[in-house]
Amino acid sequence: MITIGISISRDRLHAVALEGTATSCGVAAAVDIPCREPFGGPEEHAALASELRNNVPADSLPGAVITLPASLTYLRTVALPVTDLPRARAIHLAELEGNLPIEDDEILSDLLPAAPETPDTFLAVSSRRSFVEKTVESFQAAGIRVDRVVTDHAALLLLVSGNAGDDALILSTFSDILLLRASGGGVRAARQFPAALAATPGEIVPAIRELASNGDGLPAPVRTIGDLPAPLAESVPEAAAFPLPGGIPSAHLSAYGAALAPFFPKVGGGFSLRTSAEAAADKDRELRRRRLATIAAGAAAVLALGAMQFSVWVGNQKVAKVRAQVRKEFAEAAPDVKSVVQAGTQIRERVASLHRQQKELGADVPPAAVLLAHASRALPQGEIAVREASVESDRVRLAGEAGDAKLVETYRAALSTAFGPGYSVTVQGSEGTARGTAVRFTILAERKGDRRAS
Repeated sequence: MITIGISISRDRLHAVALEGTATSCGVAAAVDIPCREPFGGPEEHAALASELRNNVPADSLPGAVITLPASLTYLRTVALPVTDLPRARAIHLAELEGNLPIEDDEILSDLLPAAPETPDTFLAVSSRRSFVEKTVESFQAAGIRVDRVVTDHAALLLLVSGNAGDDALILSTFSDILLLRASGGGVRAARQFPAALAATPGEIVPAIRELASNGDGLPAPVRTIGDLPAPLAESVPEAAAFPLPGGIPSAHLSAYGAALAPFFPKVGGGFSLRTSAEAAADKDRELRRRRLATIAAGAAAVLALGAMQFSVWVGNQKVAKVRAQVRKEFAEAAPDVKSVVQAGTQIRERVASLHRQQKELGADVPPAAVLLAHASRALPQGEIAVREASVESDRVRLAGEAGDAKLVETYRAALSTAFGPGYSVTVQGSEGTARGTAVRFTILAERKGDRRAS
């Protein structure tokens, strides 16, 4: 498997192609192109595509993951009334509208997974929609299919995946200074600064101390990725370099992280800035899913109709067999008599005789699923729960716990109504639990009349 990661900076484009699997992958190619204009344009994208085609060992270029630098993104911490990432993604845009220095319809945003300590607080990373879509269109026009657009924040998480520990402050110098506080597979907070501030890190160092702080406990370890300028390295002497794969220049690390995205789809919660093409593809998938669901529902309806018609046919066949049997028996008993009693009367007597036989054998008892459905629908509102239920022929025994004896009697009365006048419903046992906070009960519902031995 070959994957391609492309990083964009103000003065250069970098691309890394990886070949292998998630457990073992190597660098198949690493190329870079200088930019004539900030962040590159169609000429640079075409040149990068040409270099990749010349260096990647494949007949055609696979899809690429593009990562945007911190200078093209906006960070916002959003507290939401949900804790699961999919629902948070669906509602977080409303929190960003009016809170970013771009028009609301220009916001392209996604969330990084929350840290376990703050499950309802997410880090939103946003960018300008027009820039992202223009860049994607330009790369695709150059012959590079774009499968996903991420940011250096996600690329950073991919680089340290499985190696940064459960809790660490990651300090990177891709093209800008990026601080990312990782915790338990999520992100607690982040800060980003222009690369020029590294020469005078007076503003960066307090942010490092703040993000690394754990309150009264020991601060989180600081791990660095990339080459730190000397003033910044001297200001954070406790920082330790993060082990990285050999043979990769520091400038290519962001692209390397992006190329890892297909190998680790769950890292960063599958972060992606959704372009119009990506949204359209998801819409097509949802439309296909709905069509399949509609077809399945139609097929189920046809099968149900067929089953009903088959049931009617079987019933008619049974009636015809009864008629034939009555005629045969009558003819054998009185061969010289043509007709003494109307056939309809004989059939009714025969059917009544069959019903009596079924009742004697217990074959007329409703199915267990029907009896249990009656018991479920009769359950009253309140602190009451059925722990055990057993069905023996025409008997239903229910055992459980209730908040008080009044709820047990309410349930018994509801069961009596649900089963109808043909059943008697009695409370066989009712006693308090050892803790005295509930009442255990046993209720028996059985058919009235001659009771068969169980």
